[in-house]
Amino acid sequence: MCAKYLASVQSLRRMASALVATVVYLGLNIASGQTVHFLVAERPEFAVHHDSYVLALSDPADIAHARALISAEPGELPSIAVANIAAGADGINRDYLAPGAPPWSWHVTEFDGFYDITAEILDGWPTFVESDVSGWIANTGGLIGFWNYTVVAELEAVPEPATIGLAAVVLFWLGVRQITARNRRSLNSN
Repeated sequence: MCAKYLASVQSLRRMASALVATVVYLGLNIASGQTVHFLVAERPEFAVHHDSYVLALSDPADIAHARALISAEPGELPSIAVANIAAGADGINRDYLAPGAPPWSWHVTEFDGFYDITAEILDGWPTFVESDVSGWIANTGGLIGFWNYTVVAELEAVPEPATIGLAAVVLFWLGVRQITARNRRSLNSN
């Protein structure tokens, strides 16, 4: 019985370690609070496509610039967000201007900076990218730099995929501890 108990505890610990390693390996941002999410869309007075995407920023200078863009007049600051994108939904990038805020099947992987102008090939809009994500990535090297889009708002509550992963790790670990304590009590009473 003791060997069986030790084997189950070791198995649970290996599973917990594997789960934690998976969360870390996938690059999920467990230490949230460092990233600020912004809504990138057309300025209301220039809206044609009426769509948006989410830009996550962590550099304090980029965050300050994005916040300044929200109240800046057009042309006052470099306003075109240039970023690398990848195919696949990340749970964060979605069209907050559409009913139900549907997720895009692409997401920003790296922010390059704010510019006054970009190459014409980078100009587009989120719905256009969505219509052929792999084609967009092949044609642009995975870059976006939409001319008529800028930061229009700071998003307060954006779901973090890591929140679910971290909660699962914590609940799993608490369960392992509870099972281990119960098994210890059972073993000691025999």
